[in-house]
Amino acid sequence: MRNKKREVLKTQILIILLITSVVQIGIHWNMQTQGLPFPLISQIFNSNGIKNQKMDVDLFKEQYFRPERIIISVSTTHFRLYESDTQYDKVWHDIRDNYIPELIKKKPDKILPKDQWEAITGSRCVRVDFDINWPSSIVYLLEKTRPGENKYFDGIKTIIIMPKADVNETINTVYIYDENQLYQYSIDISKDFLPKKYYSDLEKISQDKPGLKLLSTVSNFTSDKDIFVSLDKNKGREFSAVDVQIPESIILTRYNIENDIIQENILLNQKESFAANYLPEIDYAMFTDTENLYRLYDNGVLEYKYIPANNSAAGDISVAFKHAATFIEQRRHLIGSAEISLTEINNHDNYYEMKFTYKTEGVPIYYSTGNEEPISHPIIIKANDKRIIECKWAIRFFGVSKRKQQYNVHFADLLNNQIVSTYPEILKSKDISFQRFEPGYIFYLSDINDSMISPAWVISTEERDYFIPLLEKGG
Repeated sequence: MRNKKREVLKTQILIILLITSVVQIGIHWNMQTQGLPFPLISQIFNSNGIKNQKMDVDLFKEQYFRPERIIISVSTTHFRLYESDTQYDKVWHDIRDNYIPELIKKKPDKILPKDQWEAITGSRCVRVDFDINWPSSIVYLLEKTRPGENKYFDGIKTIIIMPKADVNETINTVYIYDENQLYQYSIDISKDFLPKKYYSDLEKISQDKPGLKLLSTVSNFTSDKDIFVSLDKNKGREFSAVDVQIPESIILTRYNIENDIIQENILLNQKESFAANYLPEIDYAMFTDTENLYRLYDNGVLEYKYIPANNSAAGDISVAFKHAATFIEQRRHLIGSAEISLTEINNHDNYYEMKFTYKTEGVPIYYSTGNEEPISHPIIIKANDKRIIECKWAIRFFGVSKRKQQYNVHFADLLNNQIVSTYPEILKSKDISFQRFEPGYIFYLSDINDSMISPAWVISTEERDYFIPLLEKGG
């Protein structure tokens, strides 16, 4: 009996030692990297006074996998659903929750060449455009589905629903466009789907909206992208004013440093392992440990760098995206009501460069460094499937005014009045190609005080960006 008790005691001691070892590994891992190796340890040690988001794919799917726009096309006239429209979420949730899960596990009925794009989108259809061509591996991640041996498309840039292409009321014709080819599917409409007639009726519902035309069809301007402009003089568009400021919790002051306020908001649960270096006469504070460097500037720009050399391959883009999104989501409380959209991915040998843009109510918020330099992405993250390598983030807290104002978005008024008087060189250029021609918001990196910004036309060519304030309706 005594030997048995001794063996039980030994077992209990071994278990305690094992748990202690795992916890110590977890603490060390957390100090040296951007996360903990085991979810349980993460839950135990991820407590720093800030409510941490649950970093699961459902959160990423809700926050990042959202359309750039939803367009109802009727021949050459188009109508846009905005995020404030009641139909917007109905369409998007139906496509996201019903159509996409079916599309990613089906073999397409046909694969059509890219040159069929204009013929298909020029027909009666509902098209959902994304800011980027979402890589198929990220789409599978967000749908919590393994791609299996066959991935039938490289990505999703646009999803097109053509309710009048098939007379069968229980089947919808759907296309996926990945910027290389068009993939045609016949999707059975089950009881969870919106009725096919709903998509047909969107034409009638949209008639009270400004009619849009492709920029290339109403001017001599050209573009590699589909840019839509309004030709309806009588119908404007509502926009809110947006308040922009550097969050108080990351303003560089000795008080914020000495009371760990900045550390709690930037370093999170790693704050205890970092040494802080700040002198009031310089324009940044630096936080370092043996492998990680954070630098926060007085203009609200945060820079992060993983110090050791990065010799790893870029790896799985879906895992790299998850690292980037997690890095942002852990600090999302700093940006207020703004949304964050992934707008560009560049592949490199050792990492993926992901560029993110702020949005409010679906309208992009750009930032400029001034001096006529090109528009910058406020968040640029380099990551591979192992970790974050670098990050540069222009942090701003955004608040949206409850009061909306009607603005004039008539293309002819912009062209004949504002552009003529402000940037006539746009009209004189013959071979100019536009990258964007849309309403948006602009804030400048030099504006470090609280400011209220109004919508402006953001017009971009390969050479430069032009900002022209929107006129209030009737202006």
